[in-house]
Amino acid sequence: MDELDEILASDRKEPTTFHPVNERSPHAWYPGNEAASLVIQIGHILEDLLALIELRENSKNGYSKQLLLKYAVIEVRSLIEVFDRLQGTVMKANIFNPRERQGWREITVEEKEKAKELFKAYSEAKKGTSQKVIDIRNTIGAHRGCLNWQQVMAFWDAITPDIINPLLAAIPPAFDFVKELDLFEWNRVPRDGTIEVIGGMLRPEYFEEKE
Repeated sequence: MDELDEILASDRKEPTTFHPVNERSPHAWYPGNEAASLVIQIGHILEDLLALIELRENSKNGYSKQLLLKYAVIEVRSLIEVFDRLQGTVMKANIFNPRERQGWREITVEEKEKAKELFKAYSEAKKGTSQKVIDIRNTIGAHRGCLNWQQVMAFWDAITPDIINPLLAAIPPAFDFVKELDLFEWNRVPRDGTIEVIGGMLRPEYFEEKE
């Protein structure tokens, strides 16, 4: 009975997703393929960005506000790199017709078209800001280039919310849509001798009567 009680108790726990800081328990769902790992990573970057933005909004010191914005720009550069990989994964995903067969880690034509529409908005936002983000990251951010002081001051003056706002407006809608696609493997080991996986998406078309 002790073992049964343990199983029932674990099943009543609120399902969570792996987090490298806050959630490492065996009850969490861990990414089982690259697509899931990319989704987890993007979610964590967005979480960090939100924390930086909140800290900046609450700061009364001009230098601190600018410093926090610089680190937000660095996070956005990381976000672009990972989101580009997720975009490639989605665009290369296998296509299937759910009225003909059940899919497994595949998407429909309609889902791909919707993703392309959202990725187009992301690409437009990236086109106008990506190089500025890279330049700031490489000169006064993660990498400190050897520049004269006039150039250093110019790059500090260039750090404004306008650099990252277009990307922060375009990425969340695309991310929210993509993360619900049936492309992600999740698994967990809640107890010794047990491995749980999340199966494929159950679509309404699977339950339609065939003619």
